[in-house]
Amino acid sequence: MSPNVQWIGLFLFLLPACSPREEDARLREDWGECTRNADCSGGRICRNRKCVTAPPSPVGTALAPPEGMVHVPAGEFLMGANRGLPLERPQVTSRTQDFFLDSREVTVESYLACQRAAHCPQPLCDLTGRPPGTPVTCVTQDAAAAYCAFVNKRLPTEEEWEKAARGVDARTYPWGEEPPTCERSVHEGCSASQGPQPVLGRVSGAGPYGTFDQAGNVWEWTSTSRPAWNKDADPRQRQAGHAPPPTQSGSAPSSRPGALPLFVIRGGSYLDPPLALRASHRLLFARDFTSRALGFRCAADPR
Repeated sequence: MSPNVQWIGLFLFLLPACSPREEDARLREDWGECTRNADCSGGRICRNRKCVTAPPSPVGTALAPPEGMVHVPAGEFLMGANRGLPLERPQVTSRTQDFFLDSREVTVESYLACQRAAHCPQPLCDLTGRPPGTPVTCVTQDAAAAYCAFVNKRLPTEEEWEKAARGVDARTYPWGEEPPTCERSVHEGCSASQGPQPVLGRVSGAGPYGTFDQAGNVWEWTSTSRPAWNKDADPRQRQAGHAPPPTQSGSAPSSRPGALPLFVIRGGSYLDPPLALRASHRLLFARDFTSRALGFRCAADPR
């Protein structure tokens, strides 16, 4: 077993159980009003941690996306998986509005332009010598959000990220069901430079809407934060047809005083085995976490 697989398994094993966010008012300031569309109701969606009125879906032909982005149309899709790691389960029906998503990961060159404009903080590792067309890494979730704001965009929610990667047919990988190869994705054993590869390759690994590298190369931040999955309390259990076990009389949900929200990252990286590249796979990290294998891409709403 590779060290990276062991690391992922250890991380998932050590994640402590958390009470549902809505039951811990002390976290509200950190969480904001929402972090995913499911937190809002009455035709409202989550944007920048606030529930806002969902814009009407455009009628007619597909929207023309800005340069370097793809259009992902509104509608339902299957999210998650009924088989896999605990953080992937269960598979449920979710929905997004129309949105645009960067077709490729944000590069070193683009991010450094934001840094020179004094809008983005310096990456927390030395990128000297990294080709300008490779994904920027070693940036926190806040730094990624700052870059997206600099270019009049935002980080995608995890629903948006997964829909762009999977389409509406619940495919296992962006390209379909065939196992990953180095022609489709950059994963363990595919990078001779021991780092991420330029974002312009691997056309055969494109997703259903035309995105690239949503499997492999670098993990990607999303705007969605949540506690580690509590399978007994998560309302997705009921949506998937499962009922939580009855609680003992007088028992109360557990809490973790002082806990901070964990943000979802998606996609796998050049350090990971093919198993980690499934479009339903997710990990959770604090917003100030950085890694040489973690970058991002941006999303935008139609105007």
